[in-house]
Amino acid sequence: MRTNICIKTILEIRKLSRFLDKYSKHLNNTYNVTLPQMLCLHEISIRESINLTELTSSINLNNSAVTGIVDRLEAKEFVHRIKKGEDRRTIYLEITPEGKEYAAHLTKMLSGNCLFDTNKIGASNFDHILEALQEITHTLDPEIDKIV
Repeated sequence: MRTNICIKTILEIRKLSRFLDKYSKHLNNTYNVTLPQMLCLHEISIRESINLTELTSSINLNNSAVTGIVDRLEAKEFVHRIKKGEDRRTIYLEITPEGKEYAAHLTKMLSGNCLFDTNKIGASNFDHILEALQEITHTLDPEIDKIV
């Protein structure tokens, strides 16, 4: 019985992963930005300044992936890298006015065109879904660390 629950849960998470991949392609084709780029841009836009390590941690991607994403966002002139403080090796990211405008556009677009149909999920259910997802990820973290 326990194995069946585990397999069903993994299959549902796998479906979510595939949907996120497809949604990222849709965003790229429609808005010229991938889902990871959008998440980075959003995270940078809500802070005045963020370093690469903080960004990597907050969006849960590895350093090399975030560096590539930031390269593409910088090429689009949405963000810029700066060095500040004592440690010149630490790179901070700041959003440009164009990036702030684009992030606001994406946020507005997402509120009307979300990955999932928000009308099919009651507002009160969002909290329960988020709590369940957080509970799953919190229980996975120690187990994943043992594997990797």
